[in-house]
Amino acid sequence: MKIFNSMFEKILAIAFFVIALAFLVVGNLRSFQVYDADTEEFGLESFDKINERSLVIDATFTGTIRKGNKLYSTYDRTEKIGKQPCPT
Repeated sequence: MKIFNSMFEKILAIAFFVIALAFLVVGNLRSFQVYDADTEEFGLESFDKINERSLVIDATFTGTIRKGNKLYSTYDRTEKIGKQPCPT
């Protein structure tokens, strides 16, 4: 019975590892449209496509807000941003 538990635990650990890798890959492949709140050209809103990792960083430190079903940036994305100080 000990061999079965050990083998079962190994299979379960491998399955969780594969699932975690799949979530990481899917998260890196997804992209989101983040609209610029101030820029509107000829009635069209301009947007940038960013990946999920960048969205998490933006929403945490620099500011990305949701209005309806769209994400809007609260800063100028054309400006090069270096390392940011902690906001707290």
